[in-house]
Amino acid sequence: MSGRYLTDLASVCRGAGLDVVEVNGWQTRARSSGGYGTGRPTTVMVHHTASGASADGWGDVNYICYGSPDKPLSNLYLDRQGSVWVCAAGCTNTNGKGSDTWGGGVPNDSMNSYAIGIEAGNNGVGEKWPWEQQISYLALCRALCDHYGISYNNVRGHFEWAPTRKVDPAGPSAWAAGSASWNMNHFRSDVKDYLPPEPTPSPPTQEDDDMVPFLIRNNETGGVALVYGEGKVTGLDGDSLPAFIQRYGNFIDMPPVTYNDFAAKGG
Repeated sequence: MSGRYLTDLASVCRGAGLDVVEVNGWQTRARSSGGYGTGRPTTVMVHHTASGASADGWGDVNYICYGSPDKPLSNLYLDRQGSVWVCAAGCTNTNGKGSDTWGGGVPNDSMNSYAIGIEAGNNGVGEKWPWEQQISYLALCRALCDHYGISYNNVRGHFEWAPTRKVDPAGPSAWAAGSASWNMNHFRSDVKDYLPPEPTPSPPTQEDDDMVPFLIRNNETGGVALVYGEGKVTGLDGDSLPAFIQRYGNFIDMPPVTYNDFAAKGG
């Protein structure tokens, strides 16, 4: 076990307010080269799995950690519910051959020994990214950069490292439409601007005869709002959403006409 193993990865993810699943043996799991060298990791590499929803969670993780001939395939896995699975503390076989064209200091074909690799569940050919997964991706990248001293400019998509053979991350999200690759400049900007939510949100005061607060989401725009009191509605931004989900439970998806009806009554 030579080199640096990131044995605090699970704590870093939990500190970002994320749900965390620790895969057995992750603290000592690595590619054959072992842990990171001095001054590394320097990069966070963002991927999608190219697998379907039926593999979400353990199906993908089992392949990442045990099933692939190139295992382990990533340090972290982000499922469609926004939970983070901690897979490996050492270097992983996540990135393959490629070039650093942005000045991050990574030699050609060497990203595996410089990067924290994140695989996220998505088929990569048009599957819509759930809002909670998108928010968790931002929170996760921000936490990793801040804790390990990684520049936000070194949060990179796989396609930026290997543009002739990779497209990930891709798909309908805040950073792309259709099956296009994400606009990583916008993603990096959102990582930089992301602020961890308050651990305990301060909700409106609930009177005895008020309804129990709950969250609703417009299933076309992704907008989320809290319904409380006597039917009052307040919109939520992405930074505060994880804390409100933790307190009130997951949102109820609604078509735009129903969502707008709630908003109109709450106004």
